[in-house]
Amino acid sequence: MSYLTLEVEIDHGRVIPSEPDQLPASGKGLLTILPAAGGNTSVPPKRTPLEALEALQKHLHLDDQKVAAWMATVRDARR
Repeated sequence: MSYLTLEVEIDHGRVIPSEPDQLPASGKGLLTILPAAGGNTSVPPKRTPLEALEALQKHLHLDDQKVAAWMATVRDARR
């Protein structure tokens, strides 16, 4: 299995590859968004691991019941 990473530009929601010749005729891929040159390069505040976990749970809209169900699923998958 081989992987291909290409540089792209985004213009109003359209992804424009810098080297379109390297793109396959069809396929799926992942896109990593990098900050634009001269853009906002502020560093997010440092968080403790617990603060980071709480922020992630809030972002994913996980309440205590959903967290417990997820933990049970992971625990069962490891058996």
